[in-house]
Amino acid sequence: MSQPAVSKTIKLLEEATGLKLFRREHTRLELTAEGLRFYQETQQAFDHLHMVLTSLRTKHSNDTVRVSFSASFVQLWLLPRLKDFKVKYPDIALRIEESSRDDQDLNEENIDISARLGAGKWPGIHAWHFVTEEVIPVCSPDYLREHGPISEASDLLNHPLLHFEERHRVRLGWREWLAQHSVPVARLNQDFIFTDALSSIEAAVLGQGIALGWKHLVHDHVRAGRLVYPLDAVHRSGQTIYIVMPAQRPAKHGAMLFRDWLLDQDADAPIFETAGMSAT
Repeated sequence: MSQPAVSKTIKLLEEATGLKLFRREHTRLELTAEGLRFYQETQQAFDHLHMVLTSLRTKHSNDTVRVSFSASFVQLWLLPRLKDFKVKYPDIALRIEESSRDDQDLNEENIDISARLGAGKWPGIHAWHFVTEEVIPVCSPDYLREHGPISEASDLLNHPLLHFEERHRVRLGWREWLAQHSVPVARLNQDFIFTDALSSIEAAVLGQGIALGWKHLVHDHVRAGRLVYPLDAVHRSGQTIYIVMPAQRPAKHGAMLFRDWLLDQDADAPIFETAGMSAT
């Protein structure tokens, strides 16, 4: 502040308090006895205010659980079930972030819970089995009635296949799925390529072709009759999707409750449990 601004502020402060707070001696200013006491009391008051604000911010941070999942997991699996979690734990706040990466540094990015596909062994990570990776083609029942039946995996080559390629995450694609079912493909038509599994599955719901469906992501659509399995041909990769938490810091109580709730949802139910083979 400039010297005139300081002088004006002192004048306003003394007028507001009705006290002589400073002693002016030529070019110097000294606190009067009243000014010194006022300074000390004010300093303590601001220190106390800072402590209260820090405490409140820490409490808010501890009460909020930061979770990070793929957009497809959030939209297709988590959102339909969140009401149940909130009914059971109304005091726990969730900050839900959508990520396009599997390699997030949970500790550095202050994430409490996420999910990863793999063998379950990552440095600095606690991991719990959530769902085995099982991938099966899905389409809308209207599409199958109009363009079916589909008897074997090679028949899929006569249909529009809905592809997706994520920029920062490697997932099974149609070429790999077909190879696992002994269908050699020299050239594969790619009329639709999305950047997330969510879009390819939603396009299948709208009858625009056949998508690859991870069992836990398409479960609700199949149970509601919006999607069907056109054939009984499942790819089991042997990998697992794990719920993960950082090991470098103590877990929040709310994060542990959310983890337990996730693991209680039975995402690993058999793939034909609710739908049978109603698609054929």
